[in-house]
Amino acid sequence: MYIPLRAALILGACLSSAAQAQSQPLTLDDALRRTLAVTPQTASATARVEALSATRTAAGLRPPPTIDVTAENFGPPSRDLYDQFQVTGSYSQRIERGGKREARVTVVDRDIDLARAQALVARLDIIAAVQRGYVEVQATQAALEPARQRLAVAEALERDVRRRVASARDPVFAGTRARTAVAQAKVDLALAEHASEAALRRLTAYWGDAPERWTVSAANFLDFASPAGPVRPSGADLAVAEAKGRRAGAAIDLERANAVRDPTLSAGPRYLRTGDLGFVAGVSIPIGGRRLAQARISEAEAERRRADADLAFERFNRERDIMLAEEKVEEARHEAEATRDEILPVADRTLSEVRFGYSRGFFSFADVSVAQSALTDARARMIDAARRYHEARVDLDRLTGRFTRIAEEAR
Repeated sequence: MYIPLRAALILGACLSSAAQAQSQPLTLDDALRRTLAVTPQTASATARVEALSATRTAAGLRPPPTIDVTAENFGPPSRDLYDQFQVTGSYSQRIERGGKREARVTVVDRDIDLARAQALVARLDIIAAVQRGYVEVQATQAALEPARQRLAVAEALERDVRRRVASARDPVFAGTRARTAVAQAKVDLALAEHASEAALRRLTAYWGDAPERWTVSAANFLDFASPAGPVRPSGADLAVAEAKGRRAGAAIDLERANAVRDPTLSAGPRYLRTGDLGFVAGVSIPIGGRRLAQARISEAEAERRRADADLAFERFNRERDIMLAEEKVEEARHEAEATRDEILPVADRTLSEVRFGYSRGFFSFADVSVAQSALTDARARMIDAARRYHEARVDLDRLTGRFTRIAEEAR
């Protein structure tokens, strides 16, 4: 009697949950949030923003003043020189012009925006890695039920062969082959269980938890849905390129502001040896440097053009990658659905009919073995296609920023 593998997976998940009553069901969102809560990347991004905030405070300060004290006309004893001895104290302050302070602050603001955008992209990369680990766990969980079914079929067939050998209807080597098939099925089941445990261990290692505490259901592993609505490049990825462009624009404004010359005003008292007290004042203005300032402005403008080109290139690459990811999703979905709905039922029915005929002497053991291998291959092909489908969905989700909201919550 044919039992769809989807129902078998659901039943297996229920039995596994009943057997592990102390375990908790682990959803993908739970895995993502637990990982983001402990990842060092979050602390690193926070520290970087805090450092840039301190830099912003420093950038908003005006140039510090200076106090100069000079003594003149002193040396070996000489009446004329000693009579001219004088001490001058002056307070100097450079006056910034051209909006330098505002331009510096704007550059740091753009650096902060860029750091936050890059931190969000880094969290999305972590999410994609966790999502792949979750898919791996589901795939290994899904592979358990076919392995159990293969063992059950092999054991039932071995019992039939044993009776036929005992009644001299089959040669002795048929029983040996049947026992070998049972042994292989047991080994394959043990390997599948080990792979499932190892995959869950790797997944829970992202947040440092014991795998025994969690169970991952593979009940929806064979559900294949096309992406709903139009797919667009992730705004988070494009935000990095856009932030770089805005930062380059702010750098242009800063270089233009730096090209404006800043005068330095100074004033202070002068004490003379005769006991007189005077007052001095002055102003200094830097000269030259126009060619250097223009070169730096040209460099900043070139960086802005490069940032604009990088943004266009990034958008082009993202759109192309999304198109390729969509094709992979559809290709794997079509293969998985065709195997599940067309090949697997026929292979299962074929094995049932061959076993029924074999028990009545119409087929040989080789016929049963071929039918069983065909069913095993069909199940393996379907699970492999399903795995490729979900892995392609991971790539598509990363490109479109499906989990951006969860990534933003981890700030």
